[in-house]
Amino acid sequence: MSIKKVSSESVTPDNVAEGIWAGSNLAEIFPTSGDTNMSCGVHELFESVTVVENAPVDDVLYILEGQMEIDADGVVETYHAGDFAYLRAGARQTFTVRQRVKHIYITYPRDWASG
Repeated sequence: MSIKKVSSESVTPDNVAEGIWAGSNLAEIFPTSGDTNMSCGVHELFESVTVVENAPVDDVLYILEGQMEIDADGVVETYHAGDFAYLRAGARQTFTVRQRVKHIYITYPRDWASG
């Protein structure tokens, strides 16, 4: 496969029912179980603090709406709509959302769900 297209009409969020992202909405565009080397999706988080002890993948985030604070191995940054974030695999990450945030994520390798 050299190219793959996903139309916006086919991207629909699902509520995450369990795990560390429970209560958030997730639309997987290129899923973790798919035929690509990377995964991509849209993630909407509400007021919460989520800790990932040992991030399983490299992650690039693009903030669409809202804001969140990310602490990665003690380095703390606040991200607003229009900002990008790069998060390194292996880091301890804390995501603090005070109201709501919606972002696009791209991970490599694709299977963040196995971590």
